[in-house]
Amino acid sequence: MASQVATPPRLVLAPQRIHQCGVFGDWDVADSSKPARKIVEDRLAYQVDQYLREVEQHRWYGFWSYGDVMHTYDNDRHMWRYDIGGFAWDNSELSTDLWLWYSYLRTGRADIFRLAEAMTRHTGEVDVYHLGRFKGFGTRHGVQHWSDSSKQPRVSNAAYRRIYYYLTADERVGDLMRELLDSDADLGNVDISRKLARSAALESAPGMTNASFGTMWGSLVASWLAEWERTGDPRWRDKIVNGMESIGAMKRRWFASSAPYDAKTGKFQGPGDHLAISHLNGVFGVVEMSSELLTLVDAPAYRKAWLEYCRYYNAPKEDLVSLLGTDPGGRSLTDAHSRITAYAAYQERDHALALRAWREFLGASRGLKARSRRVDGPAVIRPLDEQGGANTNGAAQWSLAAIQNLALIGDSLEEAARTAGLTQ
Repeated sequence: MASQVATPPRLVLAPQRIHQCGVFGDWDVADSSKPARKIVEDRLAYQVDQYLREVEQHRWYGFWSYGDVMHTYDNDRHMWRYDIGGFAWDNSELSTDLWLWYSYLRTGRADIFRLAEAMTRHTGEVDVYHLGRFKGFGTRHGVQHWSDSSKQPRVSNAAYRRIYYYLTADERVGDLMRELLDSDADLGNVDISRKLARSAALESAPGMTNASFGTMWGSLVASWLAEWERTGDPRWRDKIVNGMESIGAMKRRWFASSAPYDAKTGKFQGPGDHLAISHLNGVFGVVEMSSELLTLVDAPAYRKAWLEYCRYYNAPKEDLVSLLGTDPGGRSLTDAHSRITAYAAYQERDHALALRAWREFLGASRGLKARSRRVDGPAVIRPLDEQGGANTNGAAQWSLAAIQNLALIGDSLEEAARTAGLTQ
């Protein structure tokens, strides 16, 4: 009976059937039928299997921590950095939740479902404030789940709950998403920027909040999408479209990176004529949300802006300078952003761009065939299988890029792999 309560049976659909429904953006069913694809699929499976092992090896699950994973591994101590600020608990940093849910969608594996389910409940209930001045915001990763000074919507992000909600109809999680609907109204009351003074842009625009397009708006938009889907209320659709259209209308479009935001209307204000690139803007769910939204609403200006960003974020420096007039810097996470290159390649039917996306991905994937090593004896309290240099940010974003690239430009992988010398 205890086992049935802890792991209740679930009525589920096969991955193929879910994929046929055309939901949740860009993913496909796991397929190892070709040599290069098998290498990537094997690495995807290994990566999630390692985290399943880590839960037991390092005793991650406790009362307040049940469901979360840790952020960065310490090779010298053969343990995760449980005691170092910013490198201990993960708290959804760089979309770990989405990595697990897309891994489940494409494989149908029950063990991945349970891992993702535990994380969804933890990150939605423990890592997010439900009362008080921080209501609707989550806490950035730290030694304790509430220890970091930054309270952000990128942690409370409904994108991390939405897939589970639709797979299970769990109304507890539905309530968690619904309580986020108006959290953008509190952005002006809580400085989420980690010990930094308020910006001049914020002070010069009363009633506005300087909001980033990815880490803030991209996180908030998921709750509005879920509410529109659940109720059909057009005001949530309108709020989404207002944000999309106002980004698309700016001079620098997505390359403005942020702008004064009006929570009443959901619109960004100002000319958007400044340049800024943040590698974090694209790694908290906005890639997945943009992909879904552009199939649901007609927003040509935003579509143009998003495809431009997708094509040029990882572009050679000279191409970016040709577009913008200068190189604003701020570009990193090349392999993670290969998936937006892939998105532009797929949408624009550009084979050369698809091959560039695979070069971006494979060029930063030297550890494709890496495996764990056994550590025992006096080095550890208990013998364990160790993945040296493990980093959850990297694991989540590499995996999400692999999943989206396979879905969008998988037909060019074998050619790219041969060119890279990965296969014969």
